[in-house]
Amino acid sequence: MPFAVFAFAAFILYAIFSIVNDMAIARGQNPWPWLFLALVWSPFGSMFVLWMFYDV
Repeated sequence: MPFAVFAFAAFILYAIFSIVNDMAIARGQNPWPWLFLALVWSPFGSMFVLWMFYDV
């Protein structure tokens, strides 16, 4: 059971960072700085900044 919880948590983290990556690429940005910012700041904050200030 603990492994299943760990695997599920790892999948959720992967999905969140994958969204940040896809949002950066769709807006013509290099995804690496955005992934680093998501790691040290917040993935949701990075998504918000990409959504608010960069057009698709």
